[in-house]
Amino acid sequence: MPRSALDGASHVVQDAAYVTVGLGLLGFQRLQVRRRELAQTVADPSTVVSGAVDLVVTAVGNRFKVIEERLGAALGHR
Repeated sequence: MPRSALDGASHVVQDAAYVTVGLGLLGFQRLQVRRRELAQTVADPSTVVSGAVDLVVTAVGNRFKVIEERLGAALGHR
């Protein structure tokens, strides 16, 4: 009887080890995918530059709108 209880416990420990290793491998693979996606994004400068240009154009456009509104208000135009 004690032998079967010991066998049961060893199987539980073995299964837990397999699950832990499996989850570790899945996590590692997920990190590799994220790393590759990031490397691809950084390696493609057109994506980064395009996003930066869009931000600058939007910011400059907003500044011009503010200047135009202030100038219109100062000159009494609407």
